[in-house]
Amino acid sequence: MTSDSENANQQKTGLLHSTAGACSGAITRLVSQPLDVIKIRFQLQVEPLSKKSNISKYQSFYQSICLIRKEEGIKALWKGHIPAQFLSITYGLTQFLVFQKSLAYLSTNKKRLNQTSGVHFLCGCLSSTTATLTSYPFDVIRTRLVAQKSNQIYINMKDVALSIYKTEGLSAYYRGISPTILQNSLQGGLIFMFYNSFSKCISTNTSTNNTFNDHYLNSVKQFGSGFMSGIVSKTLVYPLDVAKKRLQLQDFIQFREGFGKKFVCSGLLDCIRSTVKDETIFGLFKGLSPSLMKAGFVTAMHLTFYEQIFKVFQTLVNNI
Repeated sequence: MTSDSENANQQKTGLLHSTAGACSGAITRLVSQPLDVIKIRFQLQVEPLSKKSNISKYQSFYQSICLIRKEEGIKALWKGHIPAQFLSITYGLTQFLVFQKSLAYLSTNKKRLNQTSGVHFLCGCLSSTTATLTSYPFDVIRTRLVAQKSNQIYINMKDVALSIYKTEGLSAYYRGISPTILQNSLQGGLIFMFYNSFSKCISTNTSTNNTFNDHYLNSVKQFGSGFMSGIVSKTLVYPLDVAKKRLQLQDFIQFREGFGKKFVCSGLLDCIRSTVKDETIFGLFKGLSPSLMKAGFVTAMHLTFYEQIFKVFQTLVNNI
C-alpha cells in the first residue's frame, strides 16, 4: 500500500515538473524569439558584423532590427515562432522531468535532494541530452524558417517538414546534431551547476519564505542566479552554436541569395576550421552579444518561471 502511494506521488510530482517545464519554455520563447532571430541571422553571415563594412547585410543589433522590419515586416522578428514553441515546450518538458528524476535517483536521502555542484552538472548534462534528442527536428525547421526572407521558399512549419522529408530524407531532421548534443549537454550541465552555486552564494531559500516580501526577494534571487548562470555557460559553449546553425543549412545554401557569401563545410571540425580561416577566431563568436542578452534573460526567466509555476501547481494539487 505504501509502495503504491509512493509511486502515485512520484508520478504526480513528475507530471508537475514536466508541466511546469513546458509552461516555462512556452512563456520564455514568446518573449525571447526576436533575439533568437537576430542571433541566427548573425551566425549565418560570413561577412563581418561591423558598421564599417560596406559588404555586410547585418552590421549591428539595432541596424538588423530596423532592416528586418523594413524588408520583411515586424512579424519577421517572430519568424519560425511556431516550431520554436514546439521546440521550447518539448525541450522544457523533457529537461526538467529528466533532471528531477536523475537528481532524485542520485540522492542518497529520499527526503533531501543532492545539492552538490558535480551532481547538478551530471544531471544537467543527462537531461539536456535527452531533451535535445527529443526536440531537435523542431530546431532544424525553426532555423530554416528564420534563415529565409518572408515566405521565400517555405510558407510554414508543415511546408518545411514535408519539403525536408521529400528532398533530403529523415536524416536531415538531425543535421548538425553532433555539435548540438555537445553544446546542449555541456551548456545544460553548466547552467544547473552554476545556478546551484550562485543560488548558494546569494542564499536563495525556496522552502522557508512565506511572506510576500520574502517571496518577491526570493524570486529576484532566482532570477539573478539564472541570469549569471546563463551568461557564463553560453559564452563557454557558443562556438558550437555557430557551427550547429551553419551545418543545419548546408542543403539550403542555394536559397540564401541576398544574404551575402555562401558558407560551405562538410562537418563539425571542418566548419570550425573554415570559420576560423575565413573569419578569424572571432567568427566563432558572431552574434554573441544578442545571444548573451538572450541567454541571460532566457535562462533567468526559464528557471524562475519553472520554480514559480511548479510551486503554484504543487499548491493547487495539494489543496485538491
